[in-house]
Amino acid sequence: MIRNLCRSALATVAAAIMLAVLATGQAAAQTVAISTLPPGSINNVQAAAIAKVVQEHSDLQMRLLTFSSPAAIIGAVQNKQAEFAYTSNEEAGDAFTGINQHQGRPMKDLRVAFTVFPFRVGIIVRNNSDIKTVADMKGKRVGSEWTSFKQGIALWDGLLANAGLSLKDTSPVPTTDLLRAAEDFKAGKSDAFMFAIGGPKVAEIHASIDGGVRFLNMENSPQANARMRAVRSEYHVALVQPAPNFPGVIGPTNLMEYYIVLLTHKDTPADLVYKVVKTAHGNKPGLVAGHPSFGAFTQAGMAATQDRLQYHPGALRFFKEAGIATGK
Repeated sequence: MIRNLCRSALATVAAAIMLAVLATGQAAAQTVAISTLPPGSINNVQAAAIAKVVQEHSDLQMRLLTFSSPAAIIGAVQNKQAEFAYTSNEEAGDAFTGINQHQGRPMKDLRVAFTVFPFRVGIIVRNNSDIKTVADMKGKRVGSEWTSFKQGIALWDGLLANAGLSLKDTSPVPTTDLLRAAEDFKAGKSDAFMFAIGGPKVAEIHASIDGGVRFLNMENSPQANARMRAVRSEYHVALVQPAPNFPGVIGPTNLMEYYIVLLTHKDTPADLVYKVVKTAHGNKPGLVAGHPSFGAFTQAGMAATQDRLQYHPGALRFFKEAGIATGK
């Protein structure tokens, strides 16, 4: 009898231990989401690199949640569909302040987990095209309407403002989003398209067109930068050097620059944000392995000043511990 009772007690203890282990495992395998653009975009590749590093170097599982528009990507965090969003500071700034396409619908719950790195975008034409400067874009066929990617309107206006132009000075080709506009260019329906350097879609089109493609060199003057900032305050010109992973950059080229940020919600637990920021901070080699563009990622730059956005308390806690000078 005593032996049976002992066996029963041991079995109960063993079961309790097993349940505790399972519970611990379940807690350790917390799954969080990062919203981003669909496959084919450079943002998707970069977000996947962050997710991979977080999964390999923390007890979190991070999954990608894709949307065709930045508004939906950012909205996923505002509405708590995703814990994080990989997007641009210029679109996030508009969303936070409730202007332009976000007019009357400010997303005041947005916070920055960390600034990822500078992001460069440009106007791409066929390498054998007679379009040599941004000023030559007047009257040319480019994507318009951007029904699923309203950010495309601001991006084009920012790029064209470099030469004192806007979308109104071009010949419209209705499109939905970045990838559709790139396909239209590939099919000969437009004279130029815009994309980020290093994007998989750029490499695809560069390889499929006789002679490849070329990014237009932009003017880098106080006047040109002021015109671009008038469209969105984050826009400015930056010099990019040719690199094997930058098809279409055929020489030192000025492109439009702004910053990529990892957004989160103000109510996201501070410990979770702290963990993600700390993991990214300590694993740059893994990020670079995910995509060479992370060569531009710096630990000090994670807390870069964001004029229209605020950092999450969990991020500020890590920056203070790591001795990183904190922006706004």
